[in-house]
Amino acid sequence: MLKKSGVTSLPTNPMKLNQCDACILGKHIKQCFHDSHSRAHRKLALIHSDFCGPMHVPSENGNKYMMTFIDDYTKMCWVYLLKNKSNVFQTFKNFHACIENDAQSHIGSIRTDNGK
Repeated sequence: MLKKSGVTSLPTNPMKLNQCDACILGKHIKQCFHDSHSRAHRKLALIHSDFCGPMHVPSENGNKYMMTFIDDYTKMCWVYLLKNKSNVFQTFKNFHACIENDAQSHIGSIRTDNGK
């Protein structure tokens, strides 16, 4: 505008604008997941598991964490609500004993996201 229209009293040095976190995250690119060819061919051959929390708002019983198990073959899903992160291993042991007794089969492998 300074050069073409003869406007005066405009600053000549450009101001640098700080980008907000949302703008920066919006420009990130997520890598796509490749199709997996290793699917289960029987019940409990492959279990997907995830753990998340702490939730900002606890449940009515005071649970702040959640653990899920999904059977790859049947797509059956089990959700456990936990009060403490330290209950994860005991919850898995309980799930393991219960599901193998109920299904009369054993768990082949468990797939997680390697979270802490």
